[in-house]
Amino acid sequence: MKTFTTTLLLCAGLALTGAAQAQTAAPSAQYKRDLYGDWRVSYPAPTAKTSAQVAAELAEAKADGQYTFGQEDYPPAVASGRSESRAQVEQELQQAQIQGQMASDQEDYPPAAMAHSGMSDIH
Repeated sequence: MKTFTTTLLLCAGLALTGAAQAQTAAPSAQYKRDLYGDWRVSYPAPTAKTSAQVAAELAEAKADGQYTFGQEDYPPAVASGRSESRAQVEQELQQAQIQGQMASDQEDYPPAAMAHSGMSDIH
């Protein structure tokens, strides 16, 4: 009897939680049955924007670099906040070359760890 009561209360709690979330997620959705008994959902049209609002959003997108035109990539790449100097990039390149991480051609990709013994296997 205890198990049945606990299960019943748990199911009721889940049903109430689901109903509350459904009301907050889409309060304006309307459900109606059509002529054949199938459910149809209708949503109200979004509020219209003024031309001033659209112009302001366009100007902001252009200033942020989010505006593309024609054959350009969509959405445009967002520049990262951190950029490295040329000296930092050259230093990373030198470290990679010293550690043997730079491939000489496509066959070496990904490069294998190299251990130099001073002896060559080529005869």
